[in-house]
Amino acid sequence: MKTLTPIAAFTLAIALALSAPLAATEPDDHFIIRDCEQSRADLAGAIREYAENEEDWIFLAEFDLAGGDITALKVCYLPLGPDILDAGLHVGAMMPCGHIGLYEEDGGTKLSMLHPKFMTTLQPHPSLERAVENAEPAFEALLDHVLGGS
Repeated sequence: MKTLTPIAAFTLAIALALSAPLAATEPDDHFIIRDCEQSRADLAGAIREYAENEEDWIFLAEFDLAGGDITALKVCYLPLGPDILDAGLHVGAMMPCGHIGLYEEDGGTKLSMLHPKFMTTLQPHPSLERAVENAEPAFEALLDHVLGGS
């Protein structure tokens, strides 16, 4: 019986892992998921309009992913900047602070957004805790507005 060298064993393990089918996982509490009545295009337009017209927001980008199955949006709530950067300039990589995906599932439109607390999971810091406390009501207001809750 021939034994594998450590490098060969590692290479085989990587090859097996990369060829294994990926299993979808259920979203955890780092995601905000909403069912939406609007089409993806209408919802993307509403998010863009909100971010462009609210003083403390900016709209950064809209683009398609997964062959057009997902509309990705990037928005930022500017008052979070000082608290985010207070945790270190490297934390600026987490900005923009609103990562939104729009997609169709089970015949309806879904909105998925990273919950702002993802920042404190990646980089525990008191100023990021403050940023999350300020972000939660701001992002809820955005969602309520674009989803027809206000």
